[in-house]
Amino acid sequence: SQDGIAMSQATIARGRRMSTAHCYLDPIRHRKNLTIVTRALGESLVIEGKRCTGVRYLIDRTSHLAQATREVVVCAGTINSPKLLELSGIGQPEFLNTLGIPVHQSLPGVGENLRDHYAPRTRWGINAPKVTYNDRGRGFGLIWQAMRYAVRRNGMMGIPVAPLRAFVRSRDGLDAPDCLLGWVPMLYEPGYSLSRENGVTCYAHPMRPESTGTVHATSADPMASPAINFNFHSALVDAELTVAAVNIVRRIMRAPAMEPLGVQELAPGPELSSDEQILEWVREMAETTYHPVGTCKMGSDPLAVVDDRLRVHGLRGLRVADASIMPTLISGNTNAPSIMIGEKCAAMILEDTGQKSP
Repeated sequence: SQDGIAMSQATIARGRRMSTAHCYLDPIRHRKNLTIVTRALGESLVIEGKRCTGVRYLIDRTSHLAQATREVVVCAGTINSPKLLELSGIGQPEFLNTLGIPVHQSLPGVGENLRDHYAPRTRWGINAPKVTYNDRGRGFGLIWQAMRYAVRRNGMMGIPVAPLRAFVRSRDGLDAPDCLLGWVPMLYEPGYSLSRENGVTCYAHPMRPESTGTVHATSADPMASPAINFNFHSALVDAELTVAAVNIVRRIMRAPAMEPLGVQELAPGPELSSDEQILEWVREMAETTYHPVGTCKMGSDPLAVVDDRLRVHGLRGLRVADASIMPTLISGNTNAPSIMIGEKCAAMILEDTGQKSP
């Protein structure tokens, strides 16, 4: 099961983050049937009747057209995929009319159902020397860490941000964990600069939040940024679980086994003891964990945008393959699952065209 504390699984090999660009694009850049265009901004999809036949995109404000003989796959992410659909006339008719965008397909779920992990970062001082990277990653210690990475590809520069995680239950009687804790082996300041004080950071949040928000285009101009409303803690249970997660962190960090480290609570601070005080601190200090999903969700209900083969409802030749198709938030990070969505989409396209996956 997912219960317990363990080292984080990560898409890291030989000390390097394995991005999709490195693992998927770099090995096939030489292929004649692949053209990679960079610094391009999606302008709109080309819709003829009920079929998507191409994509218009901008480079230095000059419009270009890429035509598709088979399909277009939108992979712009949870924020920009719904924006691109709306710019193309796919979404809520009343809303598109207010932007002056002609409606090609009514799909009221486009841009709805935005979900994300929203987490406060609790902060803990450590009096024992040479335990955290605030000590071990400064001055000559930083030089050592750089040498260690150059030779062994590990150490401070070869780990995920939170190399230790806990999947815990907020109360007895649950079938599975409902809260996630993640320890960062250092204290850091706004802007992610290393603190001069020695310590660790631990974030804490519900694993499967129920609060939902929206992402919508703000203009027919593709250069305009979308309006993002996460609507964090609009579901009361998310606020309750966040407070429970913070209290679990406190119990762990105050446990007898931690005494040799000389742990001191820095934030939220021991003076904040009631649930109401903790929740107020959370609302002031919490941040996204950059796991947005759900704005082009898969399903067959009225708010679903794609079907179980990632095809946009009501249109031919158009799929969406990114984290936006997740109907709900998964109980962990979204990077590897998003890669899986891309692989599954590719396999389904091959199946639908009568070809075999390699």
